This record gives sequence, C-alpha cells and structure tokens, in this order.
Amino acid sequence: MSTATTTEKKSWIEAMKAYLDHRALFLLFLGFAAGLPILLVYSNIGIWLREAGLKLSIVTMFSWAALGYSFKFIWAPLIDALPVPILSKWLGRRRSWMLVAQLGVIGAILTIANMNPVSKTVFMNLFGYEITPLVVMALGAVLLGFSSATQDVVIDAYRIDVAPSELQPILSSTYIVGYRIAMIVASAGALYMATYFGSTKDSYSYEAWRNTYYVLAGVMTVAVLTTLTVYEPKSETLQPKKQKINQMIMGSYATLVLIPGSFYGGWYLLNKLFTKVFDSNAFNIPTVITSFSVKYGMGLAIFIPIALILLIVNQPKFKMLESFKVVEDKKDYVRLVLVFFFSVLGFIFTYRQVSPILPDTESKLLGFLLSAGLLLLSLVVAFIVGYLLVQVGLVKKEVAMRVWVNPILDFFDRYGKKALLLLALIGLYRISDIVAGVITANLYQDMGFSKVDIANASKFVGLIMTITGGFLGGLLTQKMSMMRAMMFGAILASATNLLFILLTMHAGSLPYMYMAVIIDNLAAGLASAVFIAFLSALTSIRFTAVQYAIFSSLMTLIPKVLGGYSGTIVDNIGYPAFFVFTFAIGIPVLLLIWLVDKYLDVGEPQIGDNVEK
Repeated sequence: MSTATTTEKKSWIEAMKAYLDHRALFLLFLGFAAGLPILLVYSNIGIWLREAGLKLSIVTMFSWAALGYSFKFIWAPLIDALPVPILSKWLGRRRSWMLVAQLGVIGAILTIANMNPVSKTVFMNLFGYEITPLVVMALGAVLLGFSSATQDVVIDAYRIDVAPSELQPILSSTYIVGYRIAMIVASAGALYMATYFGSTKDSYSYEAWRNTYYVLAGVMTVAVLTTLTVYEPKSETLQPKKQKINQMIMGSYATLVLIPGSFYGGWYLLNKLFTKVFDSNAFNIPTVITSFSVKYGMGLAIFIPIALILLIVNQPKFKMLESFKVVEDKKDYVRLVLVFFFSVLGFIFTYRQVSPILPDTESKLLGFLLSAGLLLLSLVVAFIVGYLLVQVGLVKKEVAMRVWVNPILDFFDRYGKKALLLLALIGLYRISDIVAGVITANLYQDMGFSKVDIANASKFVGLIMTITGGFLGGLLTQKMSMMRAMMFGAILASATNLLFILLTMHAGSLPYMYMAVIIDNLAAGLASAVFIAFLSALTSIRFTAVQYAIFSSLMTLIPKVLGGYSGTIVDNIGYPAFFVFTFAIGIPVLLLIWLVDKYLDVGEPQIGDNVEK
C-alpha cells in the first residue's frame, strides 16, 4: 500500500481535535443547506397536495421535480467552466455559484408557498395551457429540485477544494450531520409546523402550509450566511481582518444555535427512547422548556437579517492562487448555456410527446421498464440536440470537449484500465444497505408496529444514529487508512442487515425494533461518511464538480434499480431469506475494496497527472 493510502496513527483525542477545524463547522451548516430542500421536493409537497384533496396521480407527478438530483452531472460541467457574472469577481467561483443556487432554493420555496393548489384562478393562457396556481407550484417545485441539485454539486466541489484528503472524512461526517439535521427539520419539523398553524388531514388550511414554507425559506437563509462567511478555495484573503470579523459573526450565531440545540435535541432523543423502549418518564421535557425553546428560536431569527447586512458590507477582497480556465472567450459562456438550454428543451419535448402514448399497465416491472426507457430516450434526444448544435458551430468543438468530455477522459487517463475497478466499487459499495432500506418500512408495518412507532424509531432515532455514525466514520479515518475504513464500513453495512431477521422472530417487540434501527443506521452513517471521503479523493481538482456529480449519481443507480424489486423478492422468499440475500450481495464489495487497495493509489484529489496503473 502506498503512502497516500495510509494514515499516521493518532490518539482518539488527536482524532477528535480535527472536528475543531473551522472548515468542519462550515460544512455542518452547508450540509444543513443541502439537506433542507430535498424532502420539500420528495415528501412534503405530496402531503400538502393530498391534504388539499388532489388526486394521487397529480401528487406523484410532483416527485418528477426531483429528477434534477439524478441528472445533475449533465450541467455540473457548466459549474466548473462558467463564472457567474459580477458575483464571481465579488465572491469567487465556488461561493458565487453557491449563492445563486441558495437564492434559487429560497425563491422556489417562496413561489410554492404563495400558490394555493386548489385555487381555480387562471393567471394567463400560454400556448393553449392555462397557467393556474397548481401549474406555478409545479414550476416552483422544478426550480426547487434544480436549484437544490445545483447547490449539492457546488457544495461537494467546495468541500473537496477547501481541504486536503486527510481532512475530507471529517468534513464528510459534519456535512452528513448537517444534512440529516436538516432532514429532521424539513420532515418532522415541517409537519409539526403545518399542524400547529392549523392544517390537518380532515381540515385543510392553505394558510398553514404557506406559513410553514415561509418559515422554511427563512431557515434557508442560514445557508446564505454561511456562504458569505466561508472563504473561496485556492485563494488568498487580502483583508484578513474583515475575514476574521465575518467568522466571528457566524461563530456567534453558530454558538447560539448549536449549544442549546444540542442540549434540547439530546434531551428529546432520551425522552423518546425511554418512553417507547423502557416505558419510563424519566426524561420528560417540561412544557416550560418547550415553550422557551420556541421563543428562543424566534429570537434567533431576528439575528439573521442583521448578520446578512454585516456580512454583505464586510466582504473581504481576495486573490485567486490557482486558476483553471476552461473557456477563454466570454462569448463561449453564452453559447455553452444555449447548447444546454436547447438540449433540455429536447429532453422535455420528447418526454411530453412520448409519455401520453405509452400503454397503461398494472405490472410494476413493465411500468418501471417503460419509465426507464422513456427517460433514456429523452436523454438520447437531448444528447443528439447538443451534438448537432456543436456540429453546426453554435459552440466550438474544442470548448465542448473541454467542458463535457475531458472530465471523463481525465478520470480514465489517471487510472487507466483499473478505472473500471473503481467504477464497479462506486456503483456497488452501498448496494447492501440501500436495497435493504427500501423494504424496511414495509417490514415494520408487517411486524405490527404503528405509524407512530415507525416514525419515532426510523424517522427520528434512526436519523440521530446516522448522524452519530457519520461522526464515528470521521474519527475512524483519522485512526486508520481510508481503504481499511472502507472495508470496516462495508462489513458493518451488510452484516447489520441480519439484525432484521431477529426482528422477524420477535414481531411487535419495540426493543428489538430499536436495536435493529439503532445499529443499522449507525453502520449506514459510518459507511456513508467514509465513502464520501473516498469519492472525494478520486476527483481531479480541474473537474471537481462534474466528476463528483458523476460518482454520486453512479453510487445509487444500481442499488436503487435493484431495490425496486425488493418487494417482489420478499413476496417469493420471505423477509428472513431476503435479508440474508442483502447480506450476501455485500460480500463481493469486500473483494473490490481489497483489489482497489492492492492495485490503486487513492490519495489526494489529483491535478491531472497519471497515478498508478
């Protein structure tokens, strides 16, 4: 094993000190920014629309707004290649794109909030289509998915650019912590708020959901605060005093949020565990504490606009130390955007024209294949449109090559034929826990647990354990090499699936349910943190955004496709055999890790030179 893949042994105290790095705190808040919008696209809009009385067929169509997460690698090259006019000179390449994406997320949330989906108002008639509040809400959801996916791309690139490989596991773990906390806020928090403001399944209130989304848009401004505080990677701050003042402002806000939040969150977790598992009221939270927490949170909201003004006024000047120019002629910026725009139009046109003529089917397998075929056909048409536009000279061929093709060629140039080994590991590393995770909610229902039991265990305690696992993953990579940590995470991720067999033998037992949820989510969080750090080490500094976007899309593709057949597999072999199966499919991953560790050098994100082949 090369020196790049080994880690100097540290004490546990030394390993924990890495979390005190200010970049770890920044990634905590950036992770929160990335995690907040995703459930607003996937889940909450659906619940809102169902409460409003809309048909399930309309509700499920809104999930298409999240397709941006699956195809973000298509426009990720533009993020690496193009500066943002005016903003890039003020903030730098990474921070300017972050700010644009975050403003897009906030704007999309506010757009959704201001549309009552059951209103019959017609704003205008465009090309024969009536633009109603429901249509505008759908467009807002698409903007939310696109902006959120763009933010993911930029934050991932920023995380890789801002720190060396030995710190990546720490940044990955704090990113996951922030991401998961945001998911709690966006899921349980949003539902609590909508209920508090007066909307229920039996009594729909548009104002309640509108106010909920207003609050979430306000919470998202924390992301803007963070972007205006962090420094641009590969740059030198020319006004360090201003930078320190900005960090003090954000540090004060973080202290006011994190210390009381950790105290109350820990208390709440203990209350849930002792109430549900041990039937004890030892950690009940007094009403006065809950009431004070709500008022405290409202008080913190006053701090945000003041901090925003101070950070905007106090932005320090900087000088870039490294510059990777993909496009020399500014006219090519517009041409690249036009190629992307017309390619997207080709995708949308194909999807809309072909979708109505597909046959209806009750077969889940055939329905999946038809949907997958439609997406593939739409992507092919988009590619053909882009290719033809390049051929007719809308953009120079060499520019198109540098933006869309070179990032892929760079990866194969650096790793040679063994790049296929890496791609296999990327595509299969999470297969065991993702395939099992698809069916666990159904398992809980079939084992006789109530929706409240499932929500408390998997949606709250499970998320907390994932967060804890992320922290442990960061510590683990400070104590051992990355590939050994990868091996440890893969073993845990597959072996913990066997705990669900015990649950099938003790149907309805809350202690067994919580044991399975706690250990399984702890393992998943640990494996995720280590894996994100591993993917970060594979990227080239020149193409960070696009290469990581491809890796992150690939890592869930095969597991999600196979996970779609989880129900069919369970129907044929039962739950115990299914979880043995999910354990078994994790075993080849161990061989892949061993082969990568033996034959490849995975260390710092590369500048572009060849590595061991």
